[in-house]
Amino acid sequence: MAGEQLGETAIFDWLSLDLVLGLVILCLLVVSGFFSGSETALTAASRARLHHMEREGDRKSRRALELLKHPDRLIGAILLGNNAVNILASSLATSLFLSWFGQAGVAYATLVMTLMVLVFAEVLPKTYAIAHPTTTARKIAGPVGAIVWALSPIVESVRAVVGLILRLLGVKGRERFPAHEELRGAISMHHAEGGVERDDADRLGGILDLKDLDVAEVMIHRRN
Repeated sequence: MAGEQLGETAIFDWLSLDLVLGLVILCLLVVSGFFSGSETALTAASRARLHHMEREGDRKSRRALELLKHPDRLIGAILLGNNAVNILASSLATSLFLSWFGQAGVAYATLVMTLMVLVFAEVLPKTYAIAHPTTTARKIAGPVGAIVWALSPIVESVRAVVGLILRLLGVKGRERFPAHEELRGAISMHHAEGGVERDDADRLGGILDLKDLDVAEVMIHRRN
């Protein structure tokens, strides 16, 4: 009788441990999805809309814009957190599958985690974020800001190492385009997507070209 009770206790403990590991893995996948969606939302969000909402007193928009002022730091923190979470989830899943299937569990864990990460931690959150980038960026700006602050020492160290390697390879700093070129590109893009009429696009482009015009080209002689 005592032996049966011990056996039942061992089975219960084993199932409890597996259940805990499974829940931890699911939580890690949720966190990974949060990181992936946050990266997509913040990089795709409309800065113009965020600026407009900030001027109306929206604090969430202000936090999002603060994050976007330092894109290297933002992306570094998100990538660091996302990779750490995915590696931990994969390690726990491998341990769990090894206890179930022996050495074959490594292959099973790799297959299952690849599908889980791809669907629930990459495609699903990124698809949602790209469909609602500005709204999502406002919602996640606060938590992401806290994560960036917490990981900043590690991120800055990694950035220093990466910067040194790039300098050794002769790679120059980030390209910067004049504001008028970015505006011209945005106008062309919105016109191609049907968001701006041709006449309006021409007028906006003409405004950007004003600095290249001579006064004589736009003045009309008094006799005319």
